[in-house]
Amino acid sequence: MPLDLLGLADFRVLVVDEHPYDFHFQVVLTAPPLQCVHCRQNKLHRHETKPQLFMDLPIRGKRVGIAVQRRRFLCCACRRTFFESLPGMNECHFMTNRLIDYIQQEALRRTYVSIADEVGLAESTIRALFGEFAANLQPRVPETELLYLGIDELYLLHQYRCVITDVERHQIIDLLRERTKPTVISYLQRLPDAIKERIAVVCTDMWASYHDAVREVLPHANLVVDKFHVLKLLSGCLETVRKEVRTSLTDKQRRTLMHDRFLLLRRESSLDEQEILIVEAWLKNFSRLETAYHLKETFYDIYEAQTEEAALQRYFAWFADITPSVYEAFLPLTLAIEHYGDAIFNYFTYRYTAGYTESLNGLMKLTQRMGRGYSFEAIRAKVLLTNGLRKTTRPGYEKSWRYEPDAATEAPEDVHEAPSMSVSHSTIP
Repeated sequence: MPLDLLGLADFRVLVVDEHPYDFHFQVVLTAPPLQCVHCRQNKLHRHETKPQLFMDLPIRGKRVGIAVQRRRFLCCACRRTFFESLPGMNECHFMTNRLIDYIQQEALRRTYVSIADEVGLAESTIRALFGEFAANLQPRVPETELLYLGIDELYLLHQYRCVITDVERHQIIDLLRERTKPTVISYLQRLPDAIKERIAVVCTDMWASYHDAVREVLPHANLVVDKFHVLKLLSGCLETVRKEVRTSLTDKQRRTLMHDRFLLLRRESSLDEQEILIVEAWLKNFSRLETAYHLKETFYDIYEAQTEEAALQRYFAWFADITPSVYEAFLPLTLAIEHYGDAIFNYFTYRYTAGYTESLNGLMKLTQRMGRGYSFEAIRAKVLLTNGLRKTTRPGYEKSWRYEPDAATEAPEDVHEAPSMSVSHSTIP
């Protein structure tokens, strides 16, 4: 059996047994130790041989076990015994180092159970190996001149977490266990001063704890409220009016309006002719709904402004159009703009959103559903070490070689010039 089947140059293969699902190798070290590990003397006597099983990478889809005939030596000088060291073997987990590396890398994208079935180990062993890999994992702060942070929350493992991202380069920086104000402040304070000075913009939602933490630790950074959170408030205001109008309808009209609410929330420019007719029918019959719908459409025009000054002018014009009939319904939005106005209108200067962070939140939730029993540390490691769960593919197989037949076995180019031979059927094997 060729040694290349295992690829372990320090070992000599004695026996190979192939089974339907497994390979069993019996190996021995090619060279014995030259000196005692205790006193460094070279007078050694072989004391005993003890077989030890180490798991290795699968071969041809079959699990591989390596039974090492490990020798124990007695030092004639100090009278102490020791086992020969095994290069490439991890004696703590009883597997090869390359198998440990393979498991830790595969666990970033696959479930523990699938890897355990492939390599022939227990699922708890795969979980423990990845836990060691994920321990003390440091944040991934990009080495750039300026940093544009995104801070958002994520409901993960029955608790709200805090996600820190680079919203300009679409990279994750860290995942925090909690989203509380002390946790965010502590995290920002632990950042090196050189990194803090490079943070130019922090894009977040209207969670007061995030704003307070940024102002306390990063007073020089520009706060930007994500525009999609503002537009979400706007949709909520329109929904409030719709629900109030619904109370005066019949059961059939109420069900119809419930299904048509998605048409009211969409931009008018995205509706087809049939959908426009449906929306117009509702607006003509209910003036409050028409007013709220008009305010929703004109508010979107604010975010089409090119400068902060133009956006402010459009907002004041929009605010003047709010009638007393819908004033209370739009109060959550107007109060939010009054309280977070500077950060909201900073968007027109820096133009950053938390769109990447929101998409990353969905991927992390999907990762949690793919495997059962993932810890917070495991999910954090999967996200950080894959750069936000980005898929990576290896390049296609490159055929760098070219077949050249041996000259001795190559057939003549012109068969008509080859010497004639008479071959009887009895000579053909």
